[in-house]
Amino acid sequence: MLKAGVSIIDISPKEGVQLAGYPHQTRENIGIHNPIYASVLYLENNGEKLVVVNTELLYFGKKFVKELRAEYGMNMVFTATHTHCAPWSSELLASELADGFTLNDDYIEFLMKSVRTAINEAIANTFDAEFGYNTVKCGASMGIGGNRHDPKGLCDDNLGVLAVRDMKGTVRYIMNTYALHPTLLHEDNLYVTGDYPSYIRRFLKFTFPEAHYGFVQGCSGDQSTRYFRVGQDFEEAARVGTTIGVEIYHAIEGMTFNSDVAINYASKEIELPLKNFPPLEEAERRLALAEADFNSKKDADFLTRWNSELRLFGAQSTRAFSILASKNYKSPELPYEIDHIMIGDLNILTAQGELFTEIGLKVKSNFPEGKAFFFAVTNGTAPGYVYNQEAVEEGGYEYGNSMFGETAHLIVIDEFKKLIKGE
Repeated sequence: MLKAGVSIIDISPKEGVQLAGYPHQTRENIGIHNPIYASVLYLENNGEKLVVVNTELLYFGKKFVKELRAEYGMNMVFTATHTHCAPWSSELLASELADGFTLNDDYIEFLMKSVRTAINEAIANTFDAEFGYNTVKCGASMGIGGNRHDPKGLCDDNLGVLAVRDMKGTVRYIMNTYALHPTLLHEDNLYVTGDYPSYIRRFLKFTFPEAHYGFVQGCSGDQSTRYFRVGQDFEEAARVGTTIGVEIYHAIEGMTFNSDVAINYASKEIELPLKNFPPLEEAERRLALAEADFNSKKDADFLTRWNSELRLFGAQSTRAFSILASKNYKSPELPYEIDHIMIGDLNILTAQGELFTEIGLKVKSNFPEGKAFFFAVTNGTAPGYVYNQEAVEEGGYEYGNSMFGETAHLIVIDEFKKLIKGE
């Protein structure tokens, strides 16, 4: 018989704590528009235990993952929604290190205390449970999102949903994974918010009032609302979140639940190749070219100018990485962790940081359609994107804002195959 425990806790920061997510923006928050939460799902069956902690943060750092795993001594997974309107809670990226950003120690202390409280509550209050999952479609055809480089480019419109209900049939926990950047609130927003996942929660509270909710980011490294949104504000975040929420409702309505599901957990850390960064002089030359391109587009349309600015951000990051590399910088987010978790016949694949959609699709292709979910931004961040070959050829933001070498994505795909086979 499956046992489950669920909990949720508010992890919203105090006014004035910096928001993470956009280069060169200190963004001291001026208040809370949507509270942000940490939710916990605890599962136990036949002696196997699993804790999944979902945080409405940009990242939840590897340092904190290790600390909590050592403390509790059980299989634990820590996911993040990747909202760009919550405090820093991981190793800073190259551009932020260059700008002198730091973690807010008071917020980190509050965050860790809150996460512990939520974990303890979930473990202490278990109930006989049933588990179900389903996959539905939700993407560009519904005006939601897709590839942020090419509106007709590769995307993953699968919306994976899992749920836990008690033996009375009441849904007690809902989690979904979806590959779409939560960037409907941009750098000009100074309010704390979970972005569109906050509005998924709001919708689900009406349809499943007893359920706690957690959103997990999929392989959204090259996925956003850029070509699909009709605004970039709270109203549009509400539209997107509500649309996704409706599809989650339909997914749960179509689920089959089971009270006896086996739990299996496998994890490994892998070494990924890092770039050979150019000398500082060459990095500065490339940066000058990117700055000239951006300045030449002052009168261009928004998307043209924004794409040029992203290329500029990439060149700035390359320069910052070149400086770090010359100092033999080692990211505390490495080595890189991947997991394979089975709950019944559902396969959950997890990886640190942001990955391109192509990688997630290839890893999920090892299983029958609908039998695999990919949790990115999980168990830590990473020193930049895990990108594909197309990004290498294009250059630009994601390629520039990564310390990983050009074959890292191939190694991740291959190592997942080995992990799935038990190697």
